Amino acid sequence: MTAPASLKVISASRRIEMVAFFPQKIIEILQKRCPPDRVHTLVLWSKHPQNLLNHKELRSVLAGYDQVFLHLTISGMGGSFLESGIPPMEKVLALLHDLIKFVGNPQRIRVRFDPIVHLRLPDGSTYSNLPHFVSVARVAMRVHLSHVTISWMENYPKVQRRLRKYGIEPLAVSDDQWSQESDWIFDKAEDIGIGVLGCCVPQMPVSRCIDGELLTVLHPKMSHASLKKAGGQRQHCGCTESWDIGWYNPCPGGCLYCYGRPVEPCRLVGGRPR
Repeated sequence: MTAPASLKVISASRRIEMVAFFPQKIIEILQKRCPPDRVHTLVLWSKHPQNLLNHKELRSVLAGYDQVFLHLTISGMGGSFLESGIPPMEKVLALLHDLIKFVGNPQRIRVRFDPIVHLRLPDGSTYSNLPHFVSVARVAMRVHLSHVTISWMENYPKVQRRLRKYGIEPLAVSDDQWSQESDWIFDKAEDIGIGVLGCCVPQMPVSRCIDGELLTVLHPKMSHASLKKAGGQRQHCGCTESWDIGWYNPCPGGCLYCYGRPVEPCRLVGGRPR
């Protein structure tokens, strides 16, 4: 069955954590502008997905749509001063089984180990979240997810300025270091039995976080999503088109390395990242 051209993929949201902090806004926009008969797939992005399980009105509204696809970011930094508004990794990983039941198919969830950071902390020590990849990938494999998406932090000037305000220095990753880390990730993933995709990683094959072909295959009515390339994305992004209903207002997630507008803490809280 071919979907009418008017059916859209809706994204909520690359720009801000809507699921955790703005569920009523998702409900409002969907009800006013994106009724189920005009939507192919809702693609949700979250680091803090508890509302998908506990927010009754949000669950009720989402249940009216044919397909929900979730990008679930787990970086291993939740609960530290680097992600002050995000739960610890173990709490989010523990939700995966119930999240799969909600979306109806493990292939409708993509875990994102994103971004990989390298930082010099205020005490002079260095930190990377890279070792957490193994724990995240193992749990993803156990619940039958097919891939983990990865990326390395982009040292945009606004990100550098924000981190330096807190005495944190972003460290450059050389080509040799990237190659070693990439090889380590792929070796670990092969041992675990899960695939790896790069999100806007120049040295890796172009992938699609919003993938019209995959969304078509997974759709319960086999409706066809648009395969047209999305506009306005980064150079190495292969995503197909969607409408992102988010915005770049301050985000309570508080991720200090964020490319958007995190709500910044008045002081660094939480212990050293693990």
